Amino acid sequence: MRATSEVLEDNRIRLNVEVDADEVDAAVADAARTIAREVRIPGFRPGRAPRQVVEARMGGALALRSEALREKLPDFYARAVSEAEIEPISQPELNVTSGEESGPVAFDAVVEVRPSVIITGYGALRVTIPSPVANDEEVDQLLDRLRDTDATLEEVTRPIATGDFVTMDVRGLDEDGEEVVSIDDYVYAVGAGTILDTVDDQLPGMRAGETLEAAGAAPGGAQMSFTLLLKDVKERVLPELTDEWVTENSEFESVQAIRDAYLERINAAKLAQARAATREATRAELATQVADDEVPVALVDAETRERLHDFQHRLESSKLSFESYFAATGQSADQLVEMVRADAMRAVKVDLALRAIAAEEGLDPTKEELDAELETLAASVRRKPEQLREELAAAGRLGALRAEKAKEKAEAFVLERVTYVDEAGAEIDKALLEATDADDAAPSDDETIDIDTTEESE
Repeated sequence: MRATSEVLEDNRIRLNVEVDADEVDAAVADAARTIAREVRIPGFRPGRAPRQVVEARMGGALALRSEALREKLPDFYARAVSEAEIEPISQPELNVTSGEESGPVAFDAVVEVRPSVIITGYGALRVTIPSPVANDEEVDQLLDRLRDTDATLEEVTRPIATGDFVTMDVRGLDEDGEEVVSIDDYVYAVGAGTILDTVDDQLPGMRAGETLEAAGAAPGGAQMSFTLLLKDVKERVLPELTDEWVTENSEFESVQAIRDAYLERINAAKLAQARAATREATRAELATQVADDEVPVALVDAETRERLHDFQHRLESSKLSFESYFAATGQSADQLVEMVRADAMRAVKVDLALRAIAAEEGLDPTKEELDAELETLAASVRRKPEQLREELAAAGRLGALRAEKAKEKAEAFVLERVTYVDEAGAEIDKALLEATDADDAAPSDDETIDIDTTEESE
C-alpha cells in the first residue's frame, strides 16, 4: 500500500491511497470466511461453505468484493494515516476512485487536520504564580486566627465597621408586604451576608440607636424589605500576644518561637503551592498566545466529549450520577457543559501552541527518543515494543505518539526560559522552585496549616 498527501484549503488534507491487488484479494478472502461463519447457509456447517457458495449467497463476486472493501477500507485508511504521518481531527470523507471491480484499489480520503499557528514571545514568558515566600503579615493573620478562640466582645461607640457584632431588632416583610420575620435582640456579624444582599454595604458607618431601612434579595433569592433597629455595637478584641499566652495556648514558649515556627511552616506550604502552580500557570499563559478563531471546532468538541466522559466515569466510580451531582451542586447540565468546554478550549490552545513551538524550534523526537517512549509504553501495557508499534501503526496512532513527544520537548523548552513573578509583579528566583532531594518532606498532620489567611466571619 502507498499513500501520498496534498494540502487543501481550510486545514484539510487529501490522502491518495493505492492498495495492491494481493492485499485486496486477501481482504475479500477474509470477508468470505467471516460471512461463512456468521451467515447460516443451508447444507453447510458454520464456516464450511466454499467461497463460490458465499459469493452466490451475497449476489456475486462483485457484491462480495464490495462488502470486503466496506469492511476493510477503514483499516486501509488508518495505515495510510500512519504512513503519511498526519493526525486527523475529524472523520474522513472516503471515495473509492478505482478498483471496485478488480485489481488494485485506489481511494481518496479528505480529512481535517490541526492548523499550524504562529506564536511569538514563548522564549521569554512572564508567568504569575503565588509567591513562594511568606511575610510577616501572613504570620500575623495566622496568629490572629489562633488568638480568635480567646477573643472577647467589647461595646464600642464608634461607627459600625465590617466584622463588628450588632445587636438589633429585626422586622422583615415579603414581596406582598406581610411581616414574615420578627426577632428582637438579634446579634448579627456585619459582613456575614445572612440578612439581605444590600445590608452589609449599608451598615458600615451607622451607629447604635439608628434605624436602617433596606430592601434586596435574602439568602435563597426571595425579595424582601427589612427594618433594622440598631441597639448596640461590639467589636471582637483579641487577647494580647504575650509569652505567657503563647505558653498556655500552644506548644511554644515565647512569641518569637511561635512566629519563627509559623513563618517556616507558611514558607513550606507556599513553596509547595508555588511549585505546583508553575506548569499549569505556564500552560495558561501559552493558551493566551492562540486566538479563538484559530481553534478548530472539531478539536474542542472532541476534547469536551472526552472530558465529560471522564467526569461521568469518576462519578460512577463514586456511586454517583449526573442527576445527584446536579442536585448537590445546584449546577445545571448546560452550566457543566459550558465549564467543561471552556477548559477544553484552553487545552486545545495549549496543544496548538506547543506544536507550533516544536515546529519552530525543530524539536521533533529522535528515533532513539521514540524507541525509548515505545519501550516505556509497551511495558505499561505488557506488550513487546515492536508489537505495540505495529498496533499503533494499524490504528493510525504513530503520528500522535511522535507529536506527544515533540510537545513534551517543547514544554521543557518553554519551562527552561520562563520568568515567574508573584502577584505584585516581583520576579521569583527559579532556583527556589526547583525541588531537590534536600527538600523537607510534606508537613505532618500536626504541622499542616492553612495558608489562606483570610479571616472568617462568624
